[in-house]
Amino acid sequence: MTSRTLLLSVVLALAAIAWMHQASLVQTPGQIYAPVYLLSVPPVPAIFCLLLLVILAPVLPRLSRKLKSFSKQEMLLIYMVLVVAVPPVTFGVVSSMLPAASAANYFAAPDNNFQALADNLPKWFAPQNPEIIRTMYEGSPDGTIPWRQWAYPLAMWTGFMALLYFTGLCLVTIFRKQWSENERLRYPLLFIPLSIVEKEAPGSHTQFFRNSLVWMGIGIVVLHHALNIANAYNPAVMALKDRYGLGAQIFTEYPWTAYRGITFFHRPQVIGLAYFVPLDILFSGWFFFLLQPTLRLISDLFGFTASAGFPHTLPQSAGGYAGMTLILFWVARHEIVKMLRKAFGGDRSIGDSSEPMSHRAALIGALGGMLAIIIWVSAMGANWAHATAYFLMVVGFGLVYARIRAEAGIPTMWGYFGGHVRTLRYFLDVRQIMPQSSLSNLAVLTSFDWLTEGYFPGQWGYVAENQKLAEDIKIKPRIIVPVMMVAFVLGCVFAYYLILQSYYTYGAMVLHGGTTRGGYAIINAVNAWTQASSMVDTGGAPNREYAIAMISGAALTVLLVLGRWRWLRLPFHPLGYISCIQYGYCLWGPFFVVWIIKGLVHRLGGARLYRQLMPFFLGLAFGDLLCGGITWILMALLGPDITAGYMVQFG
Repeated sequence: MTSRTLLLSVVLALAAIAWMHQASLVQTPGQIYAPVYLLSVPPVPAIFCLLLLVILAPVLPRLSRKLKSFSKQEMLLIYMVLVVAVPPVTFGVVSSMLPAASAANYFAAPDNNFQALADNLPKWFAPQNPEIIRTMYEGSPDGTIPWRQWAYPLAMWTGFMALLYFTGLCLVTIFRKQWSENERLRYPLLFIPLSIVEKEAPGSHTQFFRNSLVWMGIGIVVLHHALNIANAYNPAVMALKDRYGLGAQIFTEYPWTAYRGITFFHRPQVIGLAYFVPLDILFSGWFFFLLQPTLRLISDLFGFTASAGFPHTLPQSAGGYAGMTLILFWVARHEIVKMLRKAFGGDRSIGDSSEPMSHRAALIGALGGMLAIIIWVSAMGANWAHATAYFLMVVGFGLVYARIRAEAGIPTMWGYFGGHVRTLRYFLDVRQIMPQSSLSNLAVLTSFDWLTEGYFPGQWGYVAENQKLAEDIKIKPRIIVPVMMVAFVLGCVFAYYLILQSYYTYGAMVLHGGTTRGGYAIINAVNAWTQASSMVDTGGAPNREYAIAMISGAALTVLLVLGRWRWLRLPFHPLGYISCIQYGYCLWGPFFVVWIIKGLVHRLGGARLYRQLMPFFLGLAFGDLLCGGITWILMALLGPDITAGYMVQFG
């Protein structure tokens, strides 16, 4: 990495982080869920900065003979830094960690057990002065951040998050060769940045921005968002808006009301990238999502008295992720054995010079990091067995999410299953979680609930993609790991400053789309502590029905894998099942449409027509990211009220 690349990476990262901070935390008045829709994959500022570099590249030599044009490697290395540094400031990392660490203190009241739970957390978890916590939520008179009181908690949190991030990074590195070389996964999300900097767009010999199909896709997306913005100002303007309540409009009579919650989301980016998703994953996604209300309908028709939430998609999702984690290790077992022979047996016939890390470093990093996390959390007061199960789910499910990104390229953070304390309750009595009425185990595990929302483990998807990108553009693999670690820490540290500055200036309660209950991250934190408080009051036996649903999800996932090994043309894919079973509400519609289109393309024109249409669908995906950034800028200039009518949605 040259000094120019390093300087540009830092400057653009700081600018992009500040941009996303304003978009996701400050400029979202009255919209609790608006920040969620700014969680684009990849981050909008990363695409904007890459586009800026492409525009400046031919201009620099004309300005001065001493200035060299940016190389493809330089631009994409900066992009790699941005996709790692930007996410910590958005929902799910720092902006979720800070409320999770302090909400139990601020919202403690006589009618809940928040204070008793907070008293069982370590002293470094958050500042101990109640006034510092109060002014964080309500704002301080002068907006000053009490850095002295925050320094130690933030240092400890940075150490823990860096340790967890590094552990997942090492684990993904272990699977790099299996996924990239043995299975030759496509990493579809890399088509966008590669298309921007390459001389040829995928499926075409024409440069990306000179391809008419690309501009046709961009034009459709621009028209879509322009009409939606106009509709936000004047409802008389006809527009698709962001979704259509299909079920609420059609299924109004019992027993068809099981389908009332079905909504068709208009997501151009998802439609564009879904074109590169295998047909069996597309089919499985919409099929298994629609199967859930169908099962509810069947249970009603046959008089089966189902409990609330049947058929329990959340436990099914947990089981699916658990089953897929085991499958990934089983499939990669031969490669892992080779790594062990190289790392600890000195087998010279096995090379690792082309890997991002040596085999020994990757294995020790993954195993040692996991052990260090368990020791850390156990020292905080958690039961070591529960801590082990909890963080095995965090890391293992994050690995599965990285696999979904590598194979399917689904541009969403919400395919990941979350809520691991709830998962433990499927199998454990409350008395086992609170032995001898001790609250320390429950308090510590609840305090990490924000990690299970999916966005933190979702960062390992960028790790897998960055490693593949470095391989494709011939960047030295050994620089990728330190670059990503530094970028992650830089993103966290700058996020601390920006978020705390906004909290103490405006008050956390009114940010993130905040209302009287606070913003989205605060509501999530309060919900987690409320669930823990309820467990203290009511206790409860293990939820056998949910446990059965989780086991069923794992069994179905394994059966789908075995079925695909036996019958190559089996239309069901386990990744389609686990990615859409719980959070497929915004994916099933685009998947269904593209499944039909792609099926017709293959039947009518074969591989040739499929490749010819690739630029059009890339134009849809790129255009949505481009419009997401432009419309946010326009909304910020025209006033915050317009964002209450329309928000470009991602996530």
